[in-house]
Amino acid sequence: PDSIGALGTLSLHLRSRAREETSLNMAKSIMSDEGADAFIFITAIIGVIFAWFQYKLVAKISLTGGSNTLSNSGLDTSNLIVIYDAIRDGADSFLRAEYTICAYFIAAFGIIVLLMTSYVEKEFHIDQGGLTAISFVAGGITSIISGLIGMKVAVFANARTTIMAAGPNPWTDAFNTAFRAGSVMGFSLCGLSMLVLYVLAHLFAVHFKDWDVIDDHGHANKDALHLMEALAGYGLGGSSIALFGRVGGGIYTKAADVGADLAGKVVAGIPEDDPR
Repeated sequence: PDSIGALGTLSLHLRSRAREETSLNMAKSIMSDEGADAFIFITAIIGVIFAWFQYKLVAKISLTGGSNTLSNSGLDTSNLIVIYDAIRDGADSFLRAEYTICAYFIAAFGIIVLLMTSYVEKEFHIDQGGLTAISFVAGGITSIISGLIGMKVAVFANARTTIMAAGPNPWTDAFNTAFRAGSVMGFSLCGLSMLVLYVLAHLFAVHFKDWDVIDDHGHANKDALHLMEALAGYGLGGSSIALFGRVGGGIYTKAADVGADLAGKVVAGIPEDDPR
């Protein structure tokens, strides 16, 4: 029975090795390292360029003149611009307050990440912790930039969506304007995050020189593990700031909603659910 068990274990081990080698060979045959690098970098650049292209399409809609304006329909744009400016000022004030707090958080928590990730395998490695902290800060800054772009474009497109809703094809034009504005943040977020992570991976690979070395058993060495652990800080930084944006943005949205409701009911005397 012991011999049969040993043979079974050996058979499973050989099958596992064969599957690993097959998967590795398939990955190498599908795309080389240079091809993967080019694919990631080019797609990230395309995402950023496409986001800029969508923004320029939204920016073509003018508030004060041109072919797509309320004034051409005989409607007054003065109130629209006043409301748009008020919303923009409020959004800018909120962003300044929120991202100031986020900057303090990144600085303080970055030190914590540095200290906690420097202690690896019962030894203190400042290089490991330092790279993880750098990755954390880069992730937080990327998240801040993406959120800033999204908020700016959303406010920028509000009045322009209203203008298109008063045009000859209101449903189609207004939807396309809002959809394009939303795609600016989506593509810029994905493009920027891929680009920054790509750069970090290549910079960190200079320090972890043997990250791509495979031993005779098909296992990577510790440099590969440490490289991935350092890059994990990027996701932690990005998701931490996203948490601030989600919670802080929700509080700001509810406060603005209640303020608008009170202003409409108390100041202007507009009843509940009035279309005005």
